[in-house]
Amino acid sequence: MGKMIKHAWQPCRWRVNLRQLNLGLLLCISVALMSACHPPAPPQSLTNSPTASASPLTQEVYIWQRQWRPAHQLALEQSRESFQGLRVLALQAHPHPKEGLRWFDVAVNHSWLQQDPRPKIAVIRLDGKLTHINDAKVLEHVRQLVGRWQAVGTPLAGIEIDHDSPSSQLQVYHDFLRKLRSQLPAGLKLSITALPAWLTSPDFEPLMGQIDQLVLQIHSVSDPRLGLFDPVKGWQWVKQLSAKSTVPYFIALPTYGSALINTPSGTTVESETPLRLASHARDSAQELQADPVQLQQFVQQLGALTDEKLAGIIWFRLPLAGDKRIWPLRTLIAVAHQGALAADIQLTLSHQALKTATPKPQMPTPTPTPTPIATAAHRVDLYKLVLINQGNIPGALPDTLSLAGIACSEYDAQNGYRVQASEGELQWYLPPPSTVSPTSMLQPTSMLQPTSMLQPTSMSPPSTQPSMLAPDAQRVIGWARCVSLQLQGIYAP
Repeated sequence: MGKMIKHAWQPCRWRVNLRQLNLGLLLCISVALMSACHPPAPPQSLTNSPTASASPLTQEVYIWQRQWRPAHQLALEQSRESFQGLRVLALQAHPHPKEGLRWFDVAVNHSWLQQDPRPKIAVIRLDGKLTHINDAKVLEHVRQLVGRWQAVGTPLAGIEIDHDSPSSQLQVYHDFLRKLRSQLPAGLKLSITALPAWLTSPDFEPLMGQIDQLVLQIHSVSDPRLGLFDPVKGWQWVKQLSAKSTVPYFIALPTYGSALINTPSGTTVESETPLRLASHARDSAQELQADPVQLQQFVQQLGALTDEKLAGIIWFRLPLAGDKRIWPLRTLIAVAHQGALAADIQLTLSHQALKTATPKPQMPTPTPTPTPIATAAHRVDLYKLVLINQGNIPGALPDTLSLAGIACSEYDAQNGYRVQASEGELQWYLPPPSTVSPTSMLQPTSMLQPTSMLQPTSMSPPSTQPSMLAPDAQRVIGWARCVSLQLQGIYAP
């Protein structure tokens, strides 16, 4: 601060006779004093110091479904204010034993894309199992893709090549990208996805000379038995890329889940396409799920990284209604933009009236099983108990739910719960995990199935913790025939 004051005073360093001081000199001295009190602004380089507040990262999303449906239109509309860019799977190539290379053109809905003002990048997926890229064929398909998008009037901001090339083949990949770049229309950016394994290859840095940006994928890149995402390793890879990258880069993060299916021939990964056989036991599958809390903390870390080459985050993938292995959109928005994360499990009691008649005196009334709380000749309703998670992260199922019941004649529990009766009360509870068999977790245990109301609806996806309920998921836990049934309390674990 002393050096700054000395420097500020230098323009007004005079010998002055105070008696001859005029108004102009007084003004000069006043200006100098003000300069001393307000030193010059710090150099621009200080704005990138660790204590400086980082600017918000750009947030984009992948649209990765091969079949478009009405849910896409709704998801595009609902995500528009939260995510600044779209990466759209448009073309896919995978090896074929007879054809060598088989192509799949995704029939994207251009009308919906054209209504969306966000920049769009078309992604070409080249299967990592390809031992050789036929440059001429691939370049021809890319040119055709660009031509189709231009012909229908859908603006393209760039092309992204998603190819999980082995590190040993990066020189070959470099040559392909050089040819591709030379044939792309002017102004069309070229980006690629990159794997963490490339970061230690001497051929990685030359690769960046052929592209405008890259996307580092740090999910589902290790042994699947270790999980989808490791924040410690992920951060190490980000720091490695930060030290090496010569182009702007994005970090790809997961929003989805998958399952490890153990079969006699080995372990396979199930995502959108069902692979599990009905004959497989429940414990033959291990569910993996991206943890919203963990990833929100990782986003905070990225936001604090002082690297101007870090352009943003791309989430894989855009959530659609009906997709059981993905976060709801509201969860993704909360994670991406540091919103509140909480579970909110509620019990709903749907019911319908059942026709009943007053028993005739001469007809003995059979004793129902289990023993009823009471019997009555009033109108009896069939109640179905359903737990719903209205929050935005998975939540633990309640241990106990106590309901006040009037004239409950029959009742049962389902999907892991049990029920016990006392005077005027029915209580559904979760027994200790060791007493719950896999079969009881899957099959309804009700003795009677009087109507379709008893069938489970929209069951929650399997979880690594059977007692967890995913956001928007529902779990039917039982039913009862009562004149009246009301919740008294939910007791969380």
